[in-house]
Amino acid sequence: MNRIEDHTLISLNPATGEEVGRLPITPVDQIPAIVERARKAQVGWAQMSLQDRADDIRPFGPALAAAAEEVGTLLTKEMGKPLPQGIGEARSCGESIDRTLDGMIAALTPEPMEDANISSTMVFDPLGVCAGITPWNFPMSMPHWTVMPALMAGNSVILKPSEKTPLVAQAYADLLMSFLPEDVLQVMHGDGEQGKALVDADVNLIAFTGS
Repeated sequence: MNRIEDHTLISLNPATGEEVGRLPITPVDQIPAIVERARKAQVGWAQMSLQDRADDIRPFGPALAAAAEEVGTLLTKEMGKPLPQGIGEARSCGESIDRTLDGMIAALTPEPMEDANISSTMVFDPLGVCAGITPWNFPMSMPHWTVMPALMAGNSVILKPSEKTPLVAQAYADLLMSFLPEDVLQVMHGDGEQGKALVDADVNLIAFTGS
C-alpha cells in the first residue's frame, strides 16, 4: 500500500491506510558515490580479523533484542504481520546473534589441507562491495540473513530493501550501523529503478531475493 510522492517513499499501514512514516528515495545519480564510499570502507574492515569483526557486531544482538517490541511493532504496522510475529521476528534476529556469529567464524576460518605430498591452507577472501536487495515478507529477517554473512566475510554492504517495507529495514540498519565503522553498511531506498542502478554499479556481489 506504500506510495511514492515527491521523491519520497510513504509507508502506509495495510490495515488502516494510515501513514507509518516516510523516507527519501535515493537519487540514481548518487549511487556511484555510495558504492565508492563502501569500497573505501571495505579496505579497513577486511583487514580486521574474523574475531575482531565478530566482536564489533556482537553487541548488536542484545541491543536488537532489547528493542524488539518497538521494532516489531513498527514491522507489524508497516507490513501487517500479527504483532506477536513481528516482535518475534525482531527478537529472534537479536537473540540468535551469538550462534550466528560463532557459526560464521567456524565456516570462514582458514582450513589446513594436507595429503602425503602437499600441505596447504584454504582461505576465504572477501569479495569487496556487496549489494543486498531484499523482499518485504520477512522485512527484518531477510536483511539480517543477507547482511550478516557478507559483513563477517569482510565485505562492505549496500542494502536496498523492498520499497514496501523500508522503515523496518532502516531501523534494523540504523541500530547495526552504530556498532560498525562508517560506510561499512549503507542503506538506499527506492523501487526497481534504484535496484537496477545498484546492480549496474561497480559492485562485486549481488545478493537478491525476489522475482
